[in-house]
Amino acid sequence: MQSSHAATSVLYEPAGDTLRVRTVEVRSPAPAMRDVSLALDAAGHLVAVRFEDAPPRPSITVGPPSAVASWVGARVLAMESGELLITMAAKRVRGHERNPYVAWGVYPAPST
Repeated sequence: MQSSHAATSVLYEPAGDTLRVRTVEVRSPAPAMRDVSLALDAAGHLVAVRFEDAPPRPSITVGPPSAVASWVGARVLAMESGELLITMAAKRVRGHERNPYVAWGVYPAPST
């Protein structure tokens, strides 16, 4: 059974339509593409990420399991820093909107 780690933040990068899911516990030895299932709530916000490929990786939780309404498959880039990059985010999740379960922001931050 896979263990679970909480995301620390979710950042949206409008220029590349990329959702960055940050966690400190889940690190990749080198940047690598990974097959995942994305858990979404009824509104389409990210609730969890479950790794599907071998070797098994811990899943990442963003919100409570009770919020999961559906699952979609995706490929993500797992970074050495523990960050996951979900590309073409607008087609998969409501990444461009504030996530109700974890700290959310836009990356890079807009200039003021």
